Amino acid sequence: MDPARTSWPAVLLALGAGVGAAFQVGKAPIALPFLRPELDLDLSAASWVLSILALLGAVAGGIMGSLITRLGARRMLPFGLLLLSAASLAGGFAPNFPLLLLSRAVEGVGLMVVVIAAPALITLLTRQEDRAIAFGLWACFMPFGVSVSMMAAPALPVLGWRGLWLVMAGFLAAYAVLVHILMPRPQAPPQAENGHLGADLWRTMTSAGPIQLATIFICYTTAYMALTGFLPTLLIERMGVSPGTAGLMTAAVAGANILGNLLTGPLLRLGVPRWLPILFASMVIGVCSYWIFDPQVPAATAYGLSLAFSAFGGLLPGCVLGGAALLAPERRLVPVTLGLAMQGSNIGQMLGPALVGAAVTAAGWGAARWVLIPITAVGIMLTLVLRRTLKAS
Repeated sequence: MDPARTSWPAVLLALGAGVGAAFQVGKAPIALPFLRPELDLDLSAASWVLSILALLGAVAGGIMGSLITRLGARRMLPFGLLLLSAASLAGGFAPNFPLLLLSRAVEGVGLMVVVIAAPALITLLTRQEDRAIAFGLWACFMPFGVSVSMMAAPALPVLGWRGLWLVMAGFLAAYAVLVHILMPRPQAPPQAENGHLGADLWRTMTSAGPIQLATIFICYTTAYMALTGFLPTLLIERMGVSPGTAGLMTAAVAGANILGNLLTGPLLRLGVPRWLPILFASMVIGVCSYWIFDPQVPAATAYGLSLAFSAFGGLLPGCVLGGAALLAPERRLVPVTLGLAMQGSNIGQMLGPALVGAAVTAAGWGAARWVLIPITAVGIMLTLVLRRTLKAS
């Protein structure tokens, strides 16, 4: 049963939690130019600082969604923020590369808890007619958080990457306390009789809609994380800008994603079919990927295409995440559906930097497009399948 009215302060509080979690994604790309010489890493090895954040979520996102369904999103959201804080603190003091990677993997656990629990709370605290707008706002959490954290790039020569990790830890701990105090307690959806984690997960995974949302998200985040993860390095190498300037330019690209996110809600409320913005975003991403990584394209043009890639690509996340409430087998399984969608997102976060990092190391920047274009084509085909599922729901 939907609440009598939408709690917009709670929506914004949940959005803030997502933004804080996304800081942990955005801090890594701007830190790579400082991490690599200190820890003696090549580009392929350094890519794991970006992608290992998604390790557990890529393996167990659905299971975590089932767990959050059982324990309650209201309880788990501040726990996820505290876990992120502790892992960032440990990473700031990590003496070597393996321990840094371990701390990033734990950050990934906290990230998954936050990005499943926060939208689950949004679902429980909004009316159906307000949900498209609320999820359009929620979809901004990643690009906004990434772009804000990247704005710290000019301070890194003084602060250092370790200092950045420690500042993030303090912020997340403070925000966890804020959420614990201020987040309202929604009415919990009814639980199934004799249900258990495995049954919830199995029912969700054997439903067509949740799996389609997850696989589409794999294709999107593979391309998006490859672009934003390596754009600072690409800008430094191709445009000769300083690390600080490259971080700010990449922050602008990540921030452009917000434009598409915010447009999602109004488009859906006007009656635009949910699958259509997903299809359009995937097509733009594919075209832009080809030219961005073409060595013959002028660097300024490639940067402009990166902005277009991010802005139009931003139409996709809100449509996918908002679709969880429509395509979950039942309302109480929305967190499990979100968990599967975020599992897809995390698989993409791992695949993008790892595949593109290996391709660029082996054959130069031009090889990146031959990784991203086929993946985007798969996303387009899956969206056409999703169209039929949405019509049948």
